[in-house]
This record gives sequence, structure tokens and C-alpha cells, in this order.
Amino acid sequence: MQLYIFLIISALLVVKPTVNALFLSELGADALAEAFVIIALAAVAGSLLYNKSLERFKLKSLIRYTLMVFTVIFMIMGVLIAVGYFNGFLAYCFYTIVALFALLATSQFWVMANVVFNVREAKRLFGFIGAGGIAGGIVGGYLTSLLAEHVGNGALLILASFMIMGCIFVMNSIWRNRVDKLSSFKRKERATVSSESSVKLIFNSKHLSALAAVIGIGVLVAKLVDYQFSYISSRNIPDSQELASFFGFWFSTFNIVSLVIQLFITRHILSKSGVSTGLAALPIGIVFCCVILLFIPELWVVIVLKGLDGSLKQSLHKSAVELLALPIPSDVKNKTKTFIDVVVDSVATGLAGLILIFIVRAFDLSPVFITILILVLVVAWVVMIMKVRDAYFGTFKEMIVSREQIKLEKRSNSLIRNNMKVVFESGGSKDILYMLDRVPELAHRSLKAPIINLLEHSDPHVVASAIANLKYVDRGHPVGKVHDLIYTENDEVVLAAMQYLMSQDTKFPEQFFENYLDHESDYISSAALLCLAQETEDNPKLAAKYNLDLRINLFLDELDRNEGNFRKEEVIELVKAIGYAKGENRHRFILRYFENPDHELRTAAILAAGNTAHENFLPLLINELDDARFRESAIIAISNYGNSIITYLIKRYKDPVAPKAVKKYLPDILLELGTTKAVRALLSLSQEGSLKLRTRITNELSVFKKVQGDLHIPQRVYFKIIRSECEQYRLLEACYYCQRIVERSNLHPERVIDIHETGSRKELIIGLRKALDNNLKRIFNILALHFNSRDVFIAYRGLQSEKKETRRATMEFLEGLISRNFKTQLFPIIESSISSHDANLSEINDRIHLPTEKQCYLQLLELQDRALNKLVIQVIVDSGNEDFMPLLVRATTKKDPIVAAAASEAYLKIRNIRNIA
Repeated sequence: MQLYIFLIISALLVVKPTVNALFLSELGADALAEAFVIIALAAVAGSLLYNKSLERFKLKSLIRYTLMVFTVIFMIMGVLIAVGYFNGFLAYCFYTIVALFALLATSQFWVMANVVFNVREAKRLFGFIGAGGIAGGIVGGYLTSLLAEHVGNGALLILASFMIMGCIFVMNSIWRNRVDKLSSFKRKERATVSSESSVKLIFNSKHLSALAAVIGIGVLVAKLVDYQFSYISSRNIPDSQELASFFGFWFSTFNIVSLVIQLFITRHILSKSGVSTGLAALPIGIVFCCVILLFIPELWVVIVLKGLDGSLKQSLHKSAVELLALPIPSDVKNKTKTFIDVVVDSVATGLAGLILIFIVRAFDLSPVFITILILVLVVAWVVMIMKVRDAYFGTFKEMIVSREQIKLEKRSNSLIRNNMKVVFESGGSKDILYMLDRVPELAHRSLKAPIINLLEHSDPHVVASAIANLKYVDRGHPVGKVHDLIYTENDEVVLAAMQYLMSQDTKFPEQFFENYLDHESDYISSAALLCLAQETEDNPKLAAKYNLDLRINLFLDELDRNEGNFRKEEVIELVKAIGYAKGENRHRFILRYFENPDHELRTAAILAAGNTAHENFLPLLINELDDARFRESAIIAISNYGNSIITYLIKRYKDPVAPKAVKKYLPDILLELGTTKAVRALLSLSQEGSLKLRTRITNELSVFKKVQGDLHIPQRVYFKIIRSECEQYRLLEACYYCQRIVERSNLHPERVIDIHETGSRKELIIGLRKALDNNLKRIFNILALHFNSRDVFIAYRGLQSEKKETRRATMEFLEGLISRNFKTQLFPIIESSISSHDANLSEINDRIHLPTEKQCYLQLLELQDRALNKLVIQVIVDSGNEDFMPLLVRATTKKDPIVAAAASEAYLKIRNIRNIA
């Protein structure tokens, strides 16, 4: 492949400067504008013929015929020039033929490269292969520079025709050795051509449309740069042979620079910074040179500008553009790639000619105008680069979703709201309550009327929930119906109605409490007391104004004297009010109901205890976590203590003798708290404790983000965690393969492993495999917190695929999804994970630095994971190897008492066996 592109570009760099010099000497630089238009018309006509040929001939045959045709044409051109037969008409013909050869031959080469290589191979090899083309440019350019004055222009064209002839033999060899050896399915998949028209395929694909725009604008800019270079060069060097030598020298010099970039920079940039950086480098460089040219319109500046265009365009930019076409389906790519390279390129060339004819020449504009126009076009170029980058990674995403049949939730808020309305009108109470819970996330004024209609529902729970959700859809005056509901004999409805009216009326303190606190209805007075307690939680002046403490105390005194006269709902509202009022002298009333057999009273006491935020209640609330009936209420109550409780809870969590409930339900408490500090604390906890618990924490954080949106955590926090998780993955992976090799006796071929040892080791291997899978899941859960969670989920699913192509596509998709610093940590372990699917066990030692068996056990025992620790201890016991006994002694000092006891027991067991022996 490298030799093929070397010969193509060598031939091009022989014919291009030769024909350019003849053209400029015969017709002058002004004729370039007409030539650009002729090239565009010829390319469009030629593309129609080429598309028909694609449908009739196989790709291999078409490439061979194209090379043969250009071999004959250049031979004829060389003979005509050698005998001195040359005129203006032939100048236009030759110039057009060379332009079409440059487009068609190179495009066919890259189409063939896409058939020969898959995505990962292409990313690794395109830079190296492209270097062959650049080397060909150097050789061809210098040959032209050295031979032009000695052998003549005709001989150079004949020499180029022999180079193209050589390409036919090289192409046949490549096809025979690579493509023909593919399976019939793969060969058919890669070499088929779509029956759809190229134009239709391009317009129906965002990816192809954006790619065509990037190539088109790039060509338009290049042609304007080329015009500047040719115009100023021909003005300074009038002799044709001297001008051909000048062009040959500089074209070759540009290719030397291009070769250096291709060998030492291209692969590094594409692998580390991605395709978008590779594409953006050229337009940024052109902007820099054009700004200089505006102030210093000299030949050397134009040489630098052309050199930048020539060197980057054939190296970094060319490799990046070719990579953009890789995820496109083969049949579509084979049909459209050449069309884009030839027709879009030529149309852009023609457009450049029209600009020169009808704008620059017609209005006699100076070269400064062209420089300004180039700057404007570069802005559009950069915009299209960003679009094609998104389309490029989006194509990989679609490929993963399609191949793995991933069902993505297609969320349509308007459709969901319509479903809500149907449920509100005819659904059962449970369904209506479920939909009302979703109102805050889907709030819209169109839901207001259906929710107002629910105020007449027969179920008081539905009415109360409807009132509570009105504030999300009501942007006008308070709903009058709600005021009437205050007089309903249902505590839940009355309380919801009061809270709604209070949220609507900013002047409620002056009239609201005066109307209801002393109301004759106990439904209204108890609800008003609870509302006042809630409103005055952080407003002691308001509490004093309405004598909140006195009212609660009077209520409590009466409750002490005759509790039987009070409805249960009244007592519940009173207990909740005590929680908000925060008077320590009344805590005994909360404690009174902590052990009450009535579920609702006990729940009210738990919630009230949380609202007090008093440290005396914390042990009681923690104990309630063990009871499934009150666990949810206890979690809410503890979270009501606010951020100040986080330090206390984490301290208890890390205490070896802390209640199991704290360790088990701390993540739920922190998620209920939901503050940035709580989330950061939870992220920190995801790096401690058992691997199972850590995975559970990241799972819950991932779900939390889907509900809450952005968590506002700095990137450095995520990066630190990802780095830690990647380090642990490498450790677990090394231990996993170490144990697999030991199990097969590859490290100790003289040992015979008995049945018991093999059994325990197999359990350890299975445990390590699960730990690795969970480790990768934790990594992607953390990535989902920082990046687009849906895209991260798709990438994770792609990596789990059994299909090589899907896993490779996932790597490309991830490259566009995550930022560079994350890729540095993540990609080595993902590539290792992907390679592990296909690698033989004997190859692992070359790829992964494996620990010794003893080092493996030591590293695993140092992990804070009881399950793995116990599996390692069992393997050591079954091995009976005395060399491992110091590891057991060390394990007896672990903080986990169960692991320490198991290690101690194992040590004694091995010692007893040794004494008996």
C-alpha cells in the first residue's frame, strides 16, 4: 500500500509542476480561473460515467482500468510535448486531465485502503502508509526539478506514465494477498457498492453531507491559496522551465516537511487528541499566515502559506479526513467516497474559478481581497469541521446501538403529557398518583386544567397530591377551588390546601394565620398550627408574633389530660409541628410515639425527630434503619439534619464496630440529602469498603444523576477516582491472569495440582473475573456522572459485545465522548480488556506484567474486600505451601474481624498439618 501511493504521488508530482509551468507560460495566471471552471464541468460529467461504471464493474477492475487509461493518456501527452506540438487548447486539456488524475487516482487508493483495513488497523497504519505518498511527492518533485532542464517536459510525462503502469502490478498484488484472503462475507461486505445514486446517499446522511462540506470548503480555500502562490510566483519568474524547476523544488520541499509531520506528529495527534484536532490544525495555520500576508504581501510569505497548505494537507489533515470516512458502511463509502473526492473537489475548484472571474477580475480587486476571503471561508470551514466531528462519532454510536440492538428510551414530553391527561381523566387512583409524582419534571401549563379537575376526585390522596402539584403548572392567580377545600374534613387535603395558598400569597402572615389558628374546626386549626411551625422554622420573629410555643404547649397540656379526645391525624400534625418548632422541652412527646404500635404515629415521630436535627435522636433514627417498615422515613429524617450530619455519619461508617445499618444505608441517606457535599462524600466512599458496596454506590449515583441532572462536581474529582479505579483494574487483571496461569501449571509445570486446590483456585478466578467486570462497571458509572450518561451507557454495552467490530467502534466512539486526560487513563485498560477476548493465555505474559503467585496473594489480601480475602485464604490453605504462611500472619491484623479470624484459623490448620507430617 505504501509503494502504491508512493508511485501515484511521484507520478503526480512529475506531471503537475510540468503541466502547471507549461500552462502558466502559455496562458498566464489569469487563465487559471477558466481552468478551474473547466475542471469542475469535466469532473461532474466524469462522475456520471464513473458512477455508471461502479454499478457495472467490480471495484478492482475499475481501479485497474482507471490506471491503464491514465498511463496511455500521459504517454500521449509526453509525445506531443516532446515533438513541440502544444497550444492553448491543449494547455487547458492537459491541466484538466492532471487535476482529474490527482483526484481520481488518490481517491481510489483510499477507497481501496478502506477495503483492506478495518477501523483500528487504519488508525494505526494510515499515517505510516500516507508517509509513502509524501515520500513520493519528494521524489517526484525533485526529479522534476533536476530533470526538467535536461530531458525536457515531454520526457517527464512519459516517465510518469511508467510509474502509473507500475501501480497496476502493485494493486493486483495487494488485492491478491489481502482482499482475496478475506472470508467471502467480509470481502462482499467491504467491496460491494450501493445501487443508490451518490447524490441521494450524501444528502440522506448527515455524516456524508458534513464530510462533503469540509472537503469542499477545504478545496476552495486551497485553490485560492494556490492562485495566490501561482500569481505571485509567475509574476516574479517569467521563464517556463525556470518556473517548472521552482515549482518542483518547492513542492518537494513541502513534501519533506509533510513527511516529517506524518512520521513524527500525525499518529501522536490522532491517537492522543483525536480527529477534530487533526482537522483543525490546517485552518488555524492558514489563518495565521493570511494575517501576516495582509501586512507583508511578499513572495516568501506566500511560499510559507502554500507550504503550510501543501504539507499539512497531505499529512495530518489528509489522514484525519480519511479516518472520517471509516465508520460509513462499506457499500455507501465505495459509492460516495470517489464522488466526494472528485465531484465535490472539482465543483469547489470551479467555484473558485467563478469567484476569480466574476468578482476578482471583474472588479479588478487586489490579492488582499482574496486573502480576506480566505479568512472568511476558514471560519465556515472550522464550523463544518465541528459538525463532521459530531457526525463521525455519532455514526459509531449508531453502529453500536444497531449491532447490539440497544433499545433507547425515546422520550417525548408532549406524548407523555398526553398520556398523563388520559390517566387523569379515566385512570385508577394508583395510576393517577404515579402520574402526579411526575408532574414536577414535566411541568407545563397544558396540565393545569386536568389537574384542577382532579380537585373533585373522590380519593382524598389524589386531591391532596393534585393540590401539591398545582404550583408547578399554575403561573396565574391562585385557583379558587383550593380555598374551598380548606373546609373539607380530611387532614391531608386541608394541609395541602393551606400550604398551596401560603405559597401563592406573599402577604399571608398578616391574615392567613389569624383566620385559621383559632378556627372552630380542629381539621383547620391543627393544619394551621403545622403550617405555622413549618414557616417559622427559621423565622423566630414570626413564631413569637403568633405565640407558636404557647399554642403548642396548650395543645400538649390538653393532650396529656385527655388524649382520647384527639383524632389520630391531629396528633400526627402536632408531633410534626413539635419537630419544626425545635423546643427541647417538648422532645418527650416525640419520644412518646417512637415505640407506638400505630404505624402512622411512629412514622410521624421519626420524621419529627429528623426535623429537630437534635443529636439525641440520631442513635434512635439509626436503629430504625433496621426495620424495613420505617427505613424510608428514617432515611428522610436523618437527611433532614443537613450537611452537618455528613462528617458524623462517615466517621460512624468507618468505625469497625459501627452498626451494619450505617454501612448499608449511608449511601441512601446521602442521596436523599442530595447536596453537592453529600455527593462528593458518596464519591469518596465509592473508593472504600468492599468491591460490591463500591459498585452499588456508583450504580445509585448514576441513577441519581438521571433524576437530578448535572451534579456540579469538579472534573478533577472524577479524574482522581477514574485514575484510582484504573490502577485497581490493572492490579486485578494481573492477579486474574496470574491465577489462570498457575491453575494450568504453566508457571510450575513440575507441580501436580490436586482436585481441591483446583476447586478453590477456580472459585478465586471466578471471583476475580466478577471483580474485573464490576471494576469496569464502576469506571463507566463514574464517567456517566461527568459525561452524557446515555452515551456512556451505549459505550459500556458496546465493550461487552462479543463482536470485534463493535468493540473497535466503541473505542472510536469513546474517543469523541471523553476528554483527553480521561482517555490517557482509560484507553490502556479498555484496549487490554478488548485484547483479552482474543489473546491466548500464553500471550498474556508479554502484554501484562504479571506478579508472582505470592505477590498476587499479598495484593489481594490488602484489598478491603471480604469475599476475595476469604477466597485467597482458602487457596493458601488448600495449597499447604509454607511460603505463604507469613501472608496469613499479616492477614490476622486486618480490621475486618471475620477475615482476621479466617486467616488465624487457616494459619493454625497449615501448622497442624505440617506438625503431623
